Amino acid sequence: MPSKKASSTRAKAVKQLNKTELRVARAQVAVPHPGLVFGYKHQVFIAKLKRGEVWALNHLKFTSKAVTTPLFEMWPANPGTTTKPGKTLTAHTNDLMETLTTEWTNLPCYIDTQYLQNAGGAPSPANAQTVFNIARAKNVNAIPATSPYFSPAFQQIINNVVAADGRGVMFRLPVAFFNNVQNIAGLLDGLAVAIGVARNQVDILIDLAHRPELVEVQQLGTHCINNLPNINAWRTVTLAAGCFPDSIATLPTGNWIPVDRSDWIGWSGIAAQRIAANVRVPSYGDYGVRCGGAPMVIPNSPAPNLRYTTTNQIMVRRGAKTPGSMQAICADLVNRQFFGGPTFSQGDADIAVLAATTGQTNGSAEQWVQWCTNHHLEMTASQIQTLP
Repeated sequence: MPSKKASSTRAKAVKQLNKTELRVARAQVAVPHPGLVFGYKHQVFIAKLKRGEVWALNHLKFTSKAVTTPLFEMWPANPGTTTKPGKTLTAHTNDLMETLTTEWTNLPCYIDTQYLQNAGGAPSPANAQTVFNIARAKNVNAIPATSPYFSPAFQQIINNVVAADGRGVMFRLPVAFFNNVQNIAGLLDGLAVAIGVARNQVDILIDLAHRPELVEVQQLGTHCINNLPNINAWRTVTLAAGCFPDSIATLPTGNWIPVDRSDWIGWSGIAAQRIAANVRVPSYGDYGVRCGGAPMVIPNSPAPNLRYTTTNQIMVRRGAKTPGSMQAICADLVNRQFFGGPTFSQGDADIAVLAATTGQTNGSAEQWVQWCTNHHLEMTASQIQTLP
C-alpha cells in the first residue's frame, strides 16, 4: 500500500497541471482518425484559426475527433494600438501554429490563406509561403487549400508546399465555379497540373457559403455535385454551407430564437438521395455556430449570448451587458428540453457549471464560443454516425 506521503506527492503533481497542460495531454492521446482519406460519415469544420475553435476541437470526445477534420482560415494579425504594437505575420503565425502543434497534435487539418492578401486584395503568395513554412517547422499536419481563381504565382507556392509536404491539396470551389458546366473539367484538370497532383491527391470542397434557405442548399448543392466531373476519382468530396447570420445584434434579448440548420437539413436530403442511388455521397461541411466569409473587426465586446445546436436548429439567446447575464442564460438552458445534458459534451458540462454558479460572473466571449462550438461539433458528429 503506498504511503500517505507518496499519495500526497502524486495528488500534488496532478493538481499542478494547469488548463493548458491538460489540453496538451488530451491532444497526445491517439485517436483512430482516418487521416487524409475519409468517406461521407465525416465532417469538415470551417473556421477561422482562433483559440476558441481549437479549444472546442481539443475537447471533443475521441470518437468525435476521429470523424472531424477542420479547415482553418488564416486571418491577419490584429493591428497595433497606441499602447500595444501589432504583431508581424511571422509572430502571429508562430503563435497560431504552436497552438495547433500542442492542441491538435498529429491530426490533419486544411489551411486556407486566402484572407492574407496583398496590396491589390488578392491572396498573397509570399504570405502563404510564410504560413506553410512555419506550419512545417512546427510539424502541423497541414493540407493547403487553393482555388481556381487564384494567381499563377499563388498556385506555384501551393505546388511547392505539396511537393515538400506530400499531403496533397484541397480545391475550394464556390458556387459560381459551376455556372459554366462545360468549363469545369478543363479548369480542374488545369489546376491539378499547375499544382502537380493527380486527382487522388485532391480534396474537393464545394462551398455554398451562407445559405439560410433550405431550398438553396438543396438545389445548388445538387447542381454542383451532379456537375462535378470524375466524382469518384477525387480523394475526398465535401459539400459545405453555412446557416448562421453574420450578426445577431438586432435579435431581441431574453428569448430563445431559432435559426434553422439549412446546411445540415439540406445536406442530409442530398445524402439520402445519393445513398439510395448508390452513388458517391459527399462529406458534410459547415461553419459551426459562426458565419463564414472574410474576417470581421468587431469594435465592441459582444453582449452575452449562446448559440446552442439542436437536431435541426441553432437556438440563440442574447442577454444584456450586465453582470450575471450569462449565468442566467445558462441557468435557463439547463432547464430546457433541448439541453443535451452535462455529459453530452465538454461545452455542455461547462454551461452546467456556470448555471449552478452563484455570483455575477459572465465568463468571456471566447468561452461562449468554446462551449457552443464544442457542443455543435459533438451534435453533428453524433448525427453523422447514425447515417446508413
